[in-house]
Amino acid sequence: MPNQVSVKKSSGESQHFSEEKLYHSLRNAGASEETVQSVIFEIRKDLYEGITTRSIYRRAFQLLRRKVHATAGRYSLKNAIMELGPTGYPFETYIGELLKRLGYETLTSQIIQGRCVSHEVDVVAWNRAIKLMIECKYHNIPGKVCSVQVPLYIQSRFIDVRSTWETLPENRGLNFTGWVVTNTRFSDDAATYGRCAGLHLVGWDYPRHGSLKELIETTSLFPVTAISGLNMKQKQMLIDHRIVLCSELVKDLKVLEMLRLSARDLRNVTAEIYELSGIVS
Repeated sequence: MPNQVSVKKSSGESQHFSEEKLYHSLRNAGASEETVQSVIFEIRKDLYEGITTRSIYRRAFQLLRRKVHATAGRYSLKNAIMELGPTGYPFETYIGELLKRLGYETLTSQIIQGRCVSHEVDVVAWNRAIKLMIECKYHNIPGKVCSVQVPLYIQSRFIDVRSTWETLPENRGLNFTGWVVTNTRFSDDAATYGRCAGLHLVGWDYPRHGSLKELIETTSLFPVTAISGLNMKQKQMLIDHRIVLCSELVKDLKVLEMLRLSARDLRNVTAEIYELSGIVS
C-alpha cells in the first residue's frame, strides 16, 4: 500500500507517506479533482522506501506544470519563497507588502531608537489600533528551524523599542506587538515561548490559522519566483531589479521584455502572472 511507504522529510525525520496530505496540497493549489487524481496515480508509481518528500514534490510539480502553469506555481509556493534569496532583503520587502495587503501601513529596514540602544527593524507596520515590530528570519535551505533563541532575542529588542514607542505622542492609544516571521518553522520551545511572552510567531504552517502559507494564499500575493514559466536566471533578473511580486508585473508588463522571452512564452507567462495575481486576463 502506498501509505505504508516511509518518506524522508527535509529535517531528516521519516514518516509514512500520506496520500491524503498530497491530495489536499494539490487541491489547495487549485488543481481540479481530475488533475489531482491523475497526479496521485503517477506519484504512486514512483514511490519507494525512503523516498524524500522533496522528490515527491518535484515529481508532482512536473506533472502539474504539464497541465496548468499557475496551479504548479501555487503548489511550489514554499520553494518559491526559498528562491527569493540568497539575502533576506527580498523576503523583508515581501512581508512588508503582505502586511500592506492586510490593511497596514508599513516601512521596511528602519532604525528605531529604543530606551537603551537603537535597533535595525525589518518591518514596522501599523493601523489605527496597533503598531507592530516585525523581525523576518529567512532561510533558503529546507529543514531549517527557528530555535527558541530567536524569539528570546527578538522579545528583548521589542521590549526596548516599546519603551520608546509608548512615550511618543503619535502612538497614543495604540497597542504594540512584536512579531517574528519565518519561511520555515519554529521549534516547539520557540512556539511555547512566543505564546507565553505574547510574541506573535508566523511560520510557514504556524499558527494553525494565520500561517504564512495561508496569508499568501488568501491575499493572492505571490512572489515572482512562483512563476513556473520562468527559469531561475530570469526570476533572479526580476529580483535584481527590485521586482518581488507578481502584482508588480501586472502593473508594468513591459518589464518582461528584459527576459527576452519568445512570443509564445511571453503569452504563457503573462497569463500565469494574471492568474497568480487573481486577475482574469
